[in-house]
Amino acid sequence: MLIGITCNIEARIDAKRGCPADVFLTPRAYADAVARTGATPVLLPPVPPSHIEPLVGRLDALVISGGAFDVPPAYYHEPTRPLCGPQNDERSRFERALIQAGLAVALPMLGVCGGMQILNVTLGGGLFQDLSERPGSGEHQQPHDKRQPQHPLRLAPGSRLAQIAGRTNLMANSTHHQAVRTLGTGLQVSATAPDGVIEAIEAPGPNFVLGVQWHPESLELQEHQAIYQALTKAAQTRTTLTR
Repeated sequence: MLIGITCNIEARIDAKRGCPADVFLTPRAYADAVARTGATPVLLPPVPPSHIEPLVGRLDALVISGGAFDVPPAYYHEPTRPLCGPQNDERSRFERALIQAGLAVALPMLGVCGGMQILNVTLGGGLFQDLSERPGSGEHQQPHDKRQPQHPLRLAPGSRLAQIAGRTNLMANSTHHQAVRTLGTGLQVSATAPDGVIEAIEAPGPNFVLGVQWHPESLELQEHQAIYQALTKAAQTRTTLTR
């Protein structure tokens, strides 16, 4: 199984030569989480639009990773307000097109943190540009190591996520300042924080489409690692059915 993981773009300068030396990066935890399931992680840098359909055709599943940037508000028809963070339009354009191509062929996909947000927006949903816009929101940017949890979650009974975790409550880490405001078409809420912030979304039905607002790859608890195991299982099932 080949599972693609989207990469961040980081502008760098070659210190010795003084020329641009941009790099593609992703935290190792994503690749390790995929590899533990027996699948092979493949890092996906942004590519031209003409490459996306062939790329999706080679993959068995997709992880849309998070990053230290925000989805451009223009994608959900809003002006950028002061508390919105930096944007990375090149990566966001690529991820949106990748999600659209993946959905068209029922590619199993998992959106993580910012990846959940771009998944929601791609399906027509909107975001709070900062949690200060949402009355009653608590703190969702933990100061401590994200290998440790921050707050509890309530999982929707009967949801795909609850079935994966084998329970309806979890402790999750938290590193975000934005959140889902309105759900994208065909999505439903599968987890919330105590303050009501949406922490997971999913598409009902046979296709594996799941977004989580936290970073399960950074948490060692089995119920979080089970999310990546479920993604690989969905990829194996799809491959069997399409052969």
